[in-house]
Amino acid sequence: DVVHLAVRPSPHHLRPSTRVGRRLPAHSTALGKALLATHDDARVRELLPETLPAPTGHTVTDREELIGELRVIRERGFAVDREENTPGLCCFGVAIPYRTPARDAVSCSVPVARLTPDRERSIGDALLDARDRLALMTRRL
Repeated sequence: DVVHLAVRPSPHHLRPSTRVGRRLPAHSTALGKALLATHDDARVRELLPETLPAPTGHTVTDREELIGELRVIRERGFAVDREENTPGLCCFGVAIPYRTPARDAVSCSVPVARLTPDRERSIGDALLDARDRLALMTRRL
C-alpha cells in the first residue's frame, strides 16, 4: 500500500479528492507503481500476490502484466495510473531515489477530461525534473 503524507489541492472545481493518511493499493496507483519499479522483478513477485484486487475496471490485476508495466516505468522514469484507482482520474508519479529501494514518491493527478498528449508529456517532464531536484536535496541532508 501507499499512504499520502501531504496533499496540495487543486484550485479547479473539478479536482481529485484525497487526504493525508489515505491508504491505497500500490499496484493501482502511480505512486505505488513508481515505488514498486525500484524493486527488481523477483522482489515484486515476493511482495504481491498473483492476482491483485481491482478498485476499478481499468486496474491491472495480473502480477506478471504489472511487472511488464514496471519495466516500462523503469525505462521511462515515471509511472501512470489511468483510472486504475479512481474513475475519471489519471495520475503520474515518480519515486525519489535517495535510497534504494525508494520509500518516497510524488505524484500529480489530473481529471481525464483535462488531459491531452502535450499535457501528459509536460507533467512527466516536470515530475522527472522534480525527482532529480528532490533527490539531490535529500542526499545533502
